[in-house]
Amino acid sequence: MKKQIIKEFITIKKVRRLPPKEPPAEPPVPRRVLVVGRCTLDMITVCDDHPSPGVTQRTEEGFWRLGGHAANTCCVLRRLGTECEFLGQLSSIGAFEHLLSSFHAMGIDISSCPRTAHDPPHQSIVVVRGQETRTTVEYSKRKHELTFQQFVGAVDYRKYSWIHFEARHPRETLRMMQAVRDYNARNEDANIIVSVNLANKRPLGLLLANMADYVIVHHGFLKLYGYMNGREAVWAVRERLLVMQKRWLAKKPKITPSPNPDEQQLDHDCAPPVRKQPTIIYENYEQGASCLMADDRYFKVGGQQPQKIEDTIGEHDTFVGAFIYALQEIKLSLRDALEYGTRATSHKITQFGFDCLRCMPKDLISCYYA
Repeated sequence: MKKQIIKEFITIKKVRRLPPKEPPAEPPVPRRVLVVGRCTLDMITVCDDHPSPGVTQRTEEGFWRLGGHAANTCCVLRRLGTECEFLGQLSSIGAFEHLLSSFHAMGIDISSCPRTAHDPPHQSIVVVRGQETRTTVEYSKRKHELTFQQFVGAVDYRKYSWIHFEARHPRETLRMMQAVRDYNARNEDANIIVSVNLANKRPLGLLLANMADYVIVHHGFLKLYGYMNGREAVWAVRERLLVMQKRWLAKKPKITPSPNPDEQQLDHDCAPPVRKQPTIIYENYEQGASCLMADDRYFKVGGQQPQKIEDTIGEHDTFVGAFIYALQEIKLSLRDALEYGTRATSHKITQFGFDCLRCMPKDLISCYYA
């Protein structure tokens, strides 16, 4: 009996001393696209002629829908089949519930968005049927914009492969982009691509462009600064970026040279690496998209003429979303991605809203036969 008890005791001790099993490896988290910006309530009225001041004009066509550059870009990405997330301030007012339902219906993640009790931003848009011109009255305040503290508290960088900024508040957006750059520098495996919209050549906007990988210039650049074509626009942005870099280097305090050559070599090795120039893209579906690469190589893709024009609201956002989709999902080259974005924009303006993009071919070759 004693031998049996001792034998069982020794067996139990051996089992207790076995090494613990390694936990199963966690599956890789799928990375998605994050769009940072603003969401608005668009009240759209379609008229045959542009209304004159002081005249009451009746129409039978009009609707409300989700709006804002960042929200529209998310709609385009979801219609094309890309997982995306929207980050911006959302209102808890009852009139805003329809927009929240639209986000959930399309499968756009808004779980990280801060909520506010302020009135939501909205736009009153008058569209003339069959023409590209429209009149927009926008209501927005600084309190509607996302802050840097809200961005840092909501973003988990491990979940994203691409972050696109609308850049409504340049000072806050500059700190957000710097935070993404710092994360890429700390993590060797992280390679988050950063893109930004550029609407003008103001100094803060150019600082944002200098920190991005892709700068997408709005087609209103030509009218705003009187450029002849997209080639002049992208080269003008590049020249302004170089001028700002020279001014920054001139104001930077100079380091006193050390008499010891070993210390001079150490200072040279510890100097921060110089960032490459961003790729500047000018979008225009009629004239074609122009691109100036980081090594100053320029190329252009042909324009697309739609059969009819129904809705030009969100054409810039359609190009941005389709361009990101082409590079991220179907892994097209830069030139093919620009052409895909141009074709998607031309297809979108033939119908109201973004639902028509569901029928958009998922590769460039199929676009030629659609």
